[in-house]
Amino acid sequence: MIKIVRSSSTNAEVTDYYLDVIASLMEACGEKKYEDDVDLKQCKTEDIIIAPTAVDFVKLYFKGYKNIIYWMQGIDAEESYMRNGSKLRRYVLDVITKFAMKRAMAIFYVSDEMKKYEEGKFGISTDKKSFIMPCFNVSRTEGLQVDESKYKKNIFTYVGSLSKWQCFEETLDFYKQIEAIDPHAELKIFTFAEEEAKSIVKTKNVKNCIVTSVAPDKITEALANVKFGFVLREDDPVNCVATPTKLSSYLSAGVIPIFSKYLKDFYNRTADFEYVVPVSDFKPNEKLIKLMNNEINSDKLIFEYMDLFKSYYNPDYYIKMYKEKMSNLLEKKNDTK
Repeated sequence: MIKIVRSSSTNAEVTDYYLDVIASLMEACGEKKYEDDVDLKQCKTEDIIIAPTAVDFVKLYFKGYKNIIYWMQGIDAEESYMRNGSKLRRYVLDVITKFAMKRAMAIFYVSDEMKKYEEGKFGISTDKKSFIMPCFNVSRTEGLQVDESKYKKNIFTYVGSLSKWQCFEETLDFYKQIEAIDPHAELKIFTFAEEEAKSIVKTKNVKNCIVTSVAPDKITEALANVKFGFVLREDDPVNCVATPTKLSSYLSAGVIPIFSKYLKDFYNRTADFEYVVPVSDFKPNEKLIKLMNNEINSDKLIFEYMDLFKSYYNPDYYIKMYKEKMSNLLEKKNDTK
C-alpha cells in the first residue's frame, strides 16, 4: 500500500499535484493507495511512504518505515542558508539530505541539474533509484486556445510570493525599463502579500500596475489577457536546479515567459523555441523588444507550448517512461537497506 505524507506548506496545491503523480506511477505498477483520511499510524512499516521533504523522510525512517520515496523539491540546505544565513542549519540539513538520499527506496528530482548537484556534493550515485520530473501543476492545454487579441497589447505579469529568491524587486526594476520602451505597457501582480507588494511598487514608482491576489485554480483565467510573464532569478545553485511551477501556469494560458537562463532545465528544454524570452541579466534584451513590437504567430506559439505539454509537463508521459524502473524497485522494496 502507498501512503502520501502531504506537505504543510502554503503551496500545498502544487505539492499535492506532484505527490499524486508519484502515487499514480506506483498505482500503474499494481500498488494500491491509502485514502488521505487514513492516519499514518494505521499504516504498516512495510508500506510505501512518499515523503515531500528530507526532514519528513528522517522522521518516518526512525518511526520504522523503510520503504520511503523521497521527493527532493529543492536543495534544502542552500535554500535555508539563503533565507536565514545560518551555517549550522545548513550543515544539519546537508546531513539530513545525505541520509535521505542514501536510504530512500526511490528519489524524485525536479531536474537533471539537481541530481548532478546533490550527487556531486555528497559523492553519492543514485542512478538505480532516481527519477526526474519537473515541478508543474498544469497539464491541461485548453487554455492554449488563446484569443489572438491578447498579444496586441504589452501586458506583463508577476505571479508568486515576495521571497528574496523570487527577485520581486529586481522584476520591478526590469519592468520599469520596459515602461521606458512602451509607456502603454501594463503590469499585473498576483500575490497573497498584497499590502507589502503595493508598498514596494509605490517605492519603486512603477506606473500602470495593479496588485491583487487570485486563487490557484483561477490563475489561468486571470492570465487571459496577459502577454508576458516574469520568472527572473539570480545565478546561484538554488535557481540553477529549479523548475518553477509558474512556468507551466504561464504556458497553459499562452503567456510568453521571460525567464533567467539560470533556470537551466527549462532553458535547455526550450533552446529552439521562438516564443520564450531567456535573459542573462535584469534588463530587456533584443528578443523581448522584438516580441513587444512584432505580431505574434499564435499558431506557432501554441505548437511550441503544446510540445511541452505532450512530454515535459505531462504526467502520463512520466508514468509510461518510468513504469518498468519503478516496478523493479517495488519488487525489491522489502530488501534490507
